[in-house]
Amino acid sequence: MKKKFLCLLLILSICLFTLTGCYDATGIEDLSYAIAIGLDKGENNILKLSIQFATPSAMGNNSESSSQSNTATITSIECSSISSGINLINGYISKKVNLSHCKVIVISEELASDGISEYIYTLMDNIEIRPNCNIIVSKCDAINFLENAKPTLEKLTARYYEAAVNSSEYTAYTSNVQLIDFYSALKCSSIQPVAILAGINTNQTHLDSEYISKFNIDSSYKASQTPIKDKTSLECTGLAVFSDDKLVGELNGLESICYCILSNKLDDCMITIQNPISFNNSIDIYLDYRNRPKITVKMVNLTPYIDIDLSFNAYIASADNASEHSSPESLELIGKYASKYLKEQISAFSYKTSKDFKCDIVGFGKYAIINYLTSEDWKNSDWLSNYQNSVFNINVSVNVNSGELFSKM
Repeated sequence: MKKKFLCLLLILSICLFTLTGCYDATGIEDLSYAIAIGLDKGENNILKLSIQFATPSAMGNNSESSSQSNTATITSIECSSISSGINLINGYISKKVNLSHCKVIVISEELASDGISEYIYTLMDNIEIRPNCNIIVSKCDAINFLENAKPTLEKLTARYYEAAVNSSEYTAYTSNVQLIDFYSALKCSSIQPVAILAGINTNQTHLDSEYISKFNIDSSYKASQTPIKDKTSLECTGLAVFSDDKLVGELNGLESICYCILSNKLDDCMITIQNPISFNNSIDIYLDYRNRPKITVKMVNLTPYIDIDLSFNAYIASADNASEHSSPESLELIGKYASKYLKEQISAFSYKTSKDFKCDIVGFGKYAIINYLTSEDWKNSDWLSNYQNSVFNINVSVNVNSGELFSKM
C-alpha cells in the first residue's frame, strides 16, 4: 500500500506541474487581430499605415442580429515604416497587434507607382503574416477602401475579403494574387508581378461606354467602372501591372481573362461575342481548357519568337434564338468565330504587355530559359528587357457545344 501511495503521489505531482500556466504567456484576449492592412503615401511622413481590426463582438457573436458596421474598426497612423507604425499602434491601443489573420494588403495606386519592394520584403519577413494573404492595388486611397468594406452577404468583414477575391475562380476578371506570388515574381528573372486591381464603385466612376462595342462592354470594365448599384461599393476587377516593384499599367476584365488563359490559371469563364449567325445580336459562351496552353519560345537573332497553341471547350450559355444554334453547322461556325475573336484579344493583350508595359507578367521567360546553356548566359540575356522585342504566333481552337450539353449549368 505504501508503494502504491507513493506512485499515486508522484503521478499527481507530475500532473500538477504540467497543468500550471506560464506567467508570461499571451492569451487571445491580449491580442488585437488585424484583418486588413492599408498602405498610402503619408503627408507628414513617408507612409500612412491603416490597420483594420476585427472587433471582439464580431469574433465571438455569430447571431443574425450582429451589426455589420461593428464587425471591424480601423486605426491609422503616419510613420516611417510598417514596423515602426505597428510599434506606435501597439503603444496606443490596449492590446498587442497580431497579423496572423490578415486577409488582404491594400496599396494605393499613388504609393505603388513609387515602388513597394521595401513593404513587400518587410511583410514577407514578418512571421505573423501568412504568405497566402492577397495583394490589392486600390484606385483610391487604401484607407478609403478599408472604410468602404461593408459586407452585405457576409457576416464578417474578413470573410467578405475572401469572397471578393475568390470571384476570380468563376469570372477570371481578376486573378487571386497572393503575397508569396508577388514576392516570387519580384525576385524572379523570368516574370514580373501583378496584383488585384480594386476600387470604390460610384455613379461618378462608372465607365462611359459610348465608344466601346456593345459586344465588349461587359468585359471592358476595370475596378470602380462597372455600372453596378449596391450597398457595398467595393469592386475587384482587372489587374495592376508592375515593372519590378513599380506600378506601370492596368488590365481590364477581358485582358485579365487573357492573362489567366496564358498563365494556365483559368478555371472557366464566360465571354460575349458577336453572333455570326445574326450579326446584330450577341451570344454568351462559357470557356474552359480542352488542353492546357502549349507555349514555346525560340530566339532568332536575339529576338524572342513566342508560339502559343490554345484549345478550348465552349458551351452556349445564352443566345437570341436557341434553335439557330442546335445544328452541327451552326456550332462549327460559332466555334470558328470564337477562335478568331480569342486570337485577336490574346494577341492584343500580348503586344500590350510587351510593347506598352514592357512587362512579362505571364512568365514567358520560363519557356525561354531552355535556349541558354548556363545561368550566366541567361542572366546576360536580360530577358525582362528583351521581352519588348517579342513576336507572337497564336493559334486558337474552340470546340462549341450547345447549352443542353453543358453539364455544369
